[in-house]
Amino acid sequence: MQEIKFQIDASKALGDLRRFSAEKLRKADDAIMNAAFYLEGEVKLSIAGQRAENKSVDTGKFMQSVKGTREKRFAASVSSDVNYAKLLEFGTYKMGPRAHFRNSLARSKDRIIRFIGDSVK
Repeated sequence: MQEIKFQIDASKALGDLRRFSAEKLRKADDAIMNAAFYLEGEVKLSIAGQRAENKSVDTGKFMQSVKGTREKRFAASVSSDVNYAKLLEFGTYKMGPRAHFRNSLARSKDRIIRFIGDSVK
């Protein structure tokens, strides 16, 4: 399978979790999931051609396969399990990369950091 997966894991960034209240930890965990859902939306907009990358919609299967999911506490991922996801993301010798996941992450990085940082203020 050619799955592509990007993970948002804030467990190391949050450091010593004992310094945060239970409420702030819950908010941080929720913020990580919200960040994954935001990134999922950005990847889908990219696939649909509403961002800088070329449109990658034929049947809609690729776009529908993009999902944000919780991996563990303080970690979530955005992935696609269609068998051609990596081929679209990284390209082939006949086709250049579309980079929907990588470019969406690069554009969204600051916002994702703010989601998480604001949750523990």
